[in-house]
Amino acid sequence: MGMIVKLCLDLPGDSQFVRVARLISRTLLDHLQVTPEPVDEIEFVVGELCTNVIRHAQSHDGRFTVELEYYAEKVIITVEDKGVGFEFRDVPEIGAERPDFGGRVRVGGFGFGLVRAFSDRLDFYRTDPHGTTVRAEKILSYRTEAARSEAESLETLGGLRGLEIKSAN
Repeated sequence: MGMIVKLCLDLPGDSQFVRVARLISRTLLDHLQVTPEPVDEIEFVVGELCTNVIRHAQSHDGRFTVELEYYAEKVIITVEDKGVGFEFRDVPEIGAERPDFGGRVRVGGFGFGLVRAFSDRLDFYRTDPHGTTVRAEKILSYRTEAARSEAESLETLGGLRGLEIKSAN
């Protein structure tokens, strides 16, 4: 199977870059005329996974990567950090207090449930020697059959070549 495009972002562990990752994830989908629901859900998943890395990973180098693989039928989102890693048994229950930015405490845990609900597939892996890799997949639907055909054609041709992408905003 071919791919339309693969975007790799190496980002600093700073919350201002969550918005950048979210907007980048959305722009190509808008251009390809993907229906609004999966676009919004993909943007949310990207934002939540990035925020979790910044909040919890304690990455050794202060950075993390986001990889977005666009296919005609789906998008694969991979977020990898080089932090302390975690075990699900150690994650506080939904609605429990947990650490927040600046040493504050917040009630949380709701985002992970939404990431799971919005993803058609969700996998977690340990990143050796430190950290976690999260891989989420989302199936796409299109506004028109012509838009679907165009995406399939781009995938068959091996991706984007000379295509100008403009944000819908």
